Amino acid sequence: MGRSVLITGSAGHLGIALREAFEANGDFVTGIDLENAEEICDLDDPDDWLMRDFGKHDIIICNAKLKNWEAHYEISALATSCICNISSIYGVLGSDPKIYEGTEVEPTPAWYAASKGALIALTRWQATNLAPVRSNAVCPGGIFRDHSDKFRERYEARVPLRRMATEDDIVGPVLFLCSNAARYITGQVLMVDGGYSAL
Repeated sequence: MGRSVLITGSAGHLGIALREAFEANGDFVTGIDLENAEEICDLDDPDDWLMRDFGKHDIIICNAKLKNWEAHYEISALATSCICNISSIYGVLGSDPKIYEGTEVEPTPAWYAASKGALIALTRWQATNLAPVRSNAVCPGGIFRDHSDKFRERYEARVPLRRMATEDDIVGPVLFLCSNAARYITGQVLMVDGGYSAL
């Protein structure tokens, strides 16, 4: 399709999967992350990414937490078509500490839940204040990354589909929200959690 896509957090697991999916779709992708890999600038250094000549982007995928909301707005304001913010189920729901007890996984910290909830509020602000730019959020459930059996079994017991997510489970909804098929969808929060939030 040849669209221009900017992805923050592009060096992480989900960021890599998103980048590969958009590139496979024929889109041109620019990545921003903490790592200074080729074609990836430093997300923590506004002088690095804001001063670069990225040009106009058709799509912006916000997949990393920026240090301040002003920086997030500066990236978002570059969009000409749509924004997709990657939030979390914990931006909508409280976490269950019993899932984490006695496992290698640290309980969800308050700052994480607060930042992901704020990202949902920002999504709605963007939808109403940056229109006709569309802005939506995707809220992934837990993504499996070599978790112990104990944690995985506890988590999956809470999920109607009885498994943790993969990166590919998240990529499809993001591609949809950034496509023309979703051209009349904005300000929405899509739970991609295997039914976790339906319980």
